Amino acid sequence: MIYLVYRMKLTPRAQHDMAAFWEWARAREEWFYRELPMVRSVRWYQSVIGAVYELENWAGFDDIEGFAAYRRKVAELRARPAWEKRRVTQSEWWEFIDTRMSTDTPLPGRALSPAAAPAARGSRARPRPRSRGSRTA
Repeated sequence: MIYLVYRMKLTPRAQHDMAAFWEWARAREEWFYRELPMVRSVRWYQSVIGAVYELENWAGFDDIEGFAAYRRKVAELRARPAWEKRRVTQSEWWEFIDTRMSTDTPLPGRALSPAAAPAARGSRARPRPRSRGSRTA
């Protein structure tokens, strides 16, 4: 997989009304990717330390040909006045900082250990303390 990665900073409007921003973002996801089947995955990441009002959007493609098809289709869609008018509303919510391309590596990654799984599912509970010296024979 290759990924087109955009990094954006939320505008003051978005920062002051995060509920409205996330509502707009959910609606944007639905219409923006509707006619872009070459996009195999979309992931969003929000900074929580440092630049807390920054987002990253990772759009995944099977290969460079998939990315090229995406660029051609977006150019076609931008020629439609109604689509383009809706697309440019994003400037009310974020400013683009930069963009890059990334790719998967041959390293397989690592599955979560069973102990880490509850935290990965969104649990905010503190981990149970390990018992010390309480072995029974």
